[in-house]
Amino acid sequence: MKNLKFYLIIAALAIGLTVALVYLFQEKERVSSFEKSKEKQAKQVLTEAKAISRAVDAKGIENVIFDITKNHASSKNEGFDTDSKGVIDTAAMALDIRNKQLKEVLVINASISARNLQLVEQLDSLKRKYYTYNGNGLNLIFTPPYDSTSSARADFLGSLNLTASQGFKKKWLLGRERTLLSITSDNPYFKVDHVNYVGFDRKPVSFNAEAHLKSTYNKVIGAGSGPGINIKLGRVDLSGDYQYYPSMKGWMFGAGASIRLVGF
Repeated sequence: MKNLKFYLIIAALAIGLTVALVYLFQEKERVSSFEKSKEKQAKQVLTEAKAISRAVDAKGIENVIFDITKNHASSKNEGFDTDSKGVIDTAAMALDIRNKQLKEVLVINASISARNLQLVEQLDSLKRKYYTYNGNGLNLIFTPPYDSTSSARADFLGSLNLTASQGFKKKWLLGRERTLLSITSDNPYFKVDHVNYVGFDRKPVSFNAEAHLKSTYNKVIGAGSGPGINIKLGRVDLSGDYQYYPSMKGWMFGAGASIRLVGF
């Protein structure tokens, strides 16, 4: 009887290993296809992200939401134009890392614009006129020419807080997931013109192994516990364990295999 159980376990492992090798080959093909498709997209990903919403509140604060779902590429840095490569290289250098270690690059093109500002006339220590404006994060000082030999001068200081947040959204439970990027400033004179974004995808992990302690309960033979191991090969999971069952006063081998079909 013990020999029969041993042979059944060996047979189960052999079948599981065969299935795993088949899916490992398929996983390799999927990774290859993944890389090729990303390289084809690379020329387009670092272009303007699609703005899907612009809202301005009562204080003039603008919030812009972009759909960046398709703005992804592999981390090989292939297929980008010269300007985009320069941006990516500069981003990596600023972090003191290699390009393949980048997770994402975000470039915000924006402008600060103010019209019809009401300037306040003031006098300096020599009773000469100058004009100021201070409000909504803007500080402006305008000094007209004092005489024919001087020139008009303007000093400008702008301050703002810029908030960038990223999240995902589905139209319904099983719908396609969209990745959204929100840009908001607390300065009404600040406007986001457009955004360039690219997120770098990592290759799917095709192999992983882990050891663990496992406890189970079976109403026929009772509770058992012992060491086990899980091996991940693509979408295939192989597991094995060696557990002690007090009711049987002995140890038992166990093995299994599973295939991931759908993930949520």
